[in-house]
Amino acid sequence: MNLNDPDTAGLHPAGWRKWIEVPLVFAGGILIFTLMGLSVMDALLRSFLNQPIFGANDYAQILLSFVVAISFPLCVLAGRLIAIDTIVLMFPVALQAILDWLVTVLGTSILAYLAWRAFLNARDAALFDESTMLLQLPFGPSYYAVAAGCGFAAVVLVLEKLTR
Repeated sequence: MNLNDPDTAGLHPAGWRKWIEVPLVFAGGILIFTLMGLSVMDALLRSFLNQPIFGANDYAQILLSFVVAISFPLCVLAGRLIAIDTIVLMFPVALQAILDWLVTVLGTSILAYLAWRAFLNARDAALFDESTMLLQLPFGPSYYAVAAGCGFAAVVLVLEKLTR
C-alpha cells in the first residue's frame, strides 16, 4: 500500500478507508501481539518456574475488550458483516438497492444502539467502581472503548454506503 498513490491517498472516493484502516490494523496488531505474549509468558512461567504472571487474566480481559472495540470498524471496512445474498441476487436490481439501503440503516441502528448501551454501561461501571477481580483494573475504559468502536463502525458503515 502506497499512501502517496492518488488511488489510496484520498483523491479516490474510497481513499479515506486507508486512513482509517491502517492505524486500526496496526493498533489491533500491537494489542493482539501483546495479548499473545502475555498468554505465552504466563503459561511458560507457570509451567517451568511455577511463577505465573500475577493478574495475567485481568490484563488479558482488558486487552481483549480493546481488541474487540477495534475489530468492529475493521469488520465493516473488510465487508465482513453477516449477509446472505443468495436469494437477494435473484431480485430485480431496484429491489436489491432498496434492500441494501434497508440493511445499511438497520446495521447502523444496531451499532449505534450498542454504542449507546456500552456508553451507559461505562458510566455505571465507573459509578459502581466495577473492576477486575485480582488487580482491580476498572471496567469503565473497556466499555468506553467498545462504545467508541461501535459508534465508529456505525459511521464507517454509512460512509461505506455513501461512497460506493
